Amino acid sequence: MDNNEGRNDIGLPKEADRQIQLVVNRPETDETTIDLGNVFHNMKKLRPIFAWLLILCLLLGICIPLLLYQFTRPQMTVSSVVTLRYETPKKIKKLDENDKETWVIPEEPEYEMVTDLSAPDGEDLDLNQITSSYVLQTALDSMTLSQPVTARYLRSNIKITTVLTEESSRTKEALQGLAEAKNADAYTHLEDAEMKYKNRFIVSLTNGFGEEDSRTKLELTIEELKMLLDRVLTVYNQYLVKTYADLKLPEDKFSAIDIQELDVMDSLDELRAGTDALLDFGEKKTDTVKTYRSWKTGRSLEDWMETIKTFKSINIDYLYTMAYENAVTRDKDALLASYKYRLRSAKNDLQKASEEIEETNKILRSYKNDEIYISMQESDGSRTTKVATDYYNKLALQQTNNYDKARELKVAVADYEDRIARLEAAKGAEVTEDIEAELGRSVTTARSLYDQVRDHMEELFGSPLYTTFEEHSMPQGKQENFLTASAKKMVIGAIVGLVLACGLWFLAGLAPEFSKNRKDEKEAAAK
Repeated sequence: MDNNEGRNDIGLPKEADRQIQLVVNRPETDETTIDLGNVFHNMKKLRPIFAWLLILCLLLGICIPLLLYQFTRPQMTVSSVVTLRYETPKKIKKLDENDKETWVIPEEPEYEMVTDLSAPDGEDLDLNQITSSYVLQTALDSMTLSQPVTARYLRSNIKITTVLTEESSRTKEALQGLAEAKNADAYTHLEDAEMKYKNRFIVSLTNGFGEEDSRTKLELTIEELKMLLDRVLTVYNQYLVKTYADLKLPEDKFSAIDIQELDVMDSLDELRAGTDALLDFGEKKTDTVKTYRSWKTGRSLEDWMETIKTFKSINIDYLYTMAYENAVTRDKDALLASYKYRLRSAKNDLQKASEEIEETNKILRSYKNDEIYISMQESDGSRTTKVATDYYNKLALQQTNNYDKARELKVAVADYEDRIARLEAAKGAEVTEDIEAELGRSVTTARSLYDQVRDHMEELFGSPLYTTFEEHSMPQGKQENFLTASAKKMVIGAIVGLVLACGLWFLAGLAPEFSKNRKDEKEAAAK
């Protein structure tokens, strides 16, 4: 050991000393180390500067969403629910030429309150008329707006949404589910299902008028938008009144009566048929409609019906009885020929109706209803039951109509036979001036009564009681404040600004450490 120590003390030549390298605490790799203490110390020095930077980033994060809202904000939309409230003719099912069931309006229909999107004449209501040029231009002409909105721009911003019944809504959902599941058989079974709509629809008007590809659009205030939609629906309501008001009244047979061309009995027949139609029209109305009192005449529909009854019994029935008993006629031979022709036509129609009744009875007697086998629960047995099929129900309904038609034809045949017998037995009385004058006054009175009933019903259609042909809610829609609409984006922008400012602050404190490391590396390399 001493020898070794002595050997170590032996001096080395200077050339050998240059080849010795001494490494003290040198890391094995070239990775750079960062002292977080120094980083936070640097950040502390920059605190006054980055306090202002933090405020700036927060303000930018809040203001940028507000600025973007001005370019990307959604257009305001107001909506109104329109509910139909009028009477429509009740439809019945009948077979067409292809033996397919169709809904048709009978010649003398009964009226009921509308339950779907049917027009007052029983046909489908044309909602496209809301956006027709007449309705939109009339609405715009009666308003003074802050922007020059045209009918073309207005039409493109109106949307009409119909409302399905609950049953139809479920059917539609089922169809969509079957389509997604690609169930072809079930989808084919349900796709023919008839979609029924409620007697209401929704009309929406969106703000921002102009060309579709235009970046700048004309905008109305929220109040103007509501007023404009309300005015469009009001004009559409007036259009319905003008279009359908007269369809509710029976046919005006009085205006077609020409006492100079028609024989006395023919004129009286037309008078009786017209007054009976008016009385039947009044009887079918609801009590609310019957008792409505006009602010113009002070009379109700019941008052007009009583006036018509009195007029019919005193004037028309008296003239009819007198002309019938005395066989009053202008030309006996011509009237006899007319009655005989009508009698032959009525007998032919009666024979056809009787044959149809007999054929239908044969089918009903021989037709057997479907038998359905029903398996009982908790049993292996089964039982059968007979059900009335749709075909049987159609035959029964058709037979009822045949009997009604045959009954009316029998009455007509008996009436024409009696008239012919009376005319052939009597000499025929001439038409005196008194009869001519009384007949003329009766026709004039009947025309006047029809016009007054029509005016009364038109006033009723336009009254608050009947709400004309429709009613609609006030347009609904609330424009959000730009702060409220951008609140969520403003919060997100503030958080992003805070994170950005803190990130820049940390990088500013970290940058000197990288500079220091590079400086140390350069000094070490220089040595």
